[in-house]
Amino acid sequence: MVRTKPITLETFHAQVAAAAQTSSINQQIAEYVSEHYREASFMTASELAHAIGVSQASITRFSVAMGFSGFTDFVRTLQGLVREEWHTPERAVYVHSEWAGQKDLLVEQEIQNLEGLPDLMADSHVEAMAKAIASAKRVILAGARASSTIIPYAAYFLSKVKDGVEMATPNTPVWETFGLDPDPDSLVVAWVFPRYPLSLVTWLERLRRQNIQVAAFTDRWVSPAVHLADPVVVVPVASASLFDSYAAPFVLINYIIRQVAALTPGLQQRLEALEARDQANHAFWNRPNSK
Repeated sequence: MVRTKPITLETFHAQVAAAAQTSSINQQIAEYVSEHYREASFMTASELAHAIGVSQASITRFSVAMGFSGFTDFVRTLQGLVREEWHTPERAVYVHSEWAGQKDLLVEQEIQNLEGLPDLMADSHVEAMAKAIASAKRVILAGARASSTIIPYAAYFLSKVKDGVEMATPNTPVWETFGLDPDPDSLVVAWVFPRYPLSLVTWLERLRRQNIQVAAFTDRWVSPAVHLADPVVVVPVASASLFDSYAAPFVLINYIIRQVAALTPGLQQRLEALEARDQANHAFWNRPNSK
């Protein structure tokens, strides 16, 4: 997959300005979007049309004039550019407005994210991530705030295929002490998703200065993680709800663990030993034999 040049707020505003030149109605829409782009990121097409005083069809045509496939593509891009500025109370619009209608934008976003995974899985960055994890003797899975909720899932399954898997979140012993005695065979794998916790970014910056190997999952190529890690895997998260949704990252993690397993010698024996231990410890419920 080719890494495309990331869109920034500057290029977005340039697209708005270019679309404004195509008609008087588009100029009217462009003036509103330029001044209220943050508010527009929360609006549906009908809400934006009502705020400006134009038709919903005009909003769609404006989106296409900007180079997007339609309003959904337009607002999704805008949300990606400004969502680190969002405050949680502002996201309550997804509960009370048309966002929560029959055609839920959160579900649409997650479907689109999942449909994009086959192309992402073919990306060389994903292969590099799997190889880096497989070859490291010690793997530190790191994150903060919402991003840290992914770590127990990843650690549970990754530890079944390899040793040396640990977790680091703020105020844990590993977080506080890692890097005091740098180990060249260690790898930090960080999840850096919006709103990009400062504690995590600062921690990764310190590791970077110590030349500790860091890999990262993040949501876009303009994320702060891009300059702090290598390899970096960009996987989208859905934002059209009170809180970000991580369906695509969870599926991708499971896929990468499978790739790590394929690169791990003695996997079959390890899995058999784990199963034997679980059976001996009666780890799982079994249906009683019926007489």
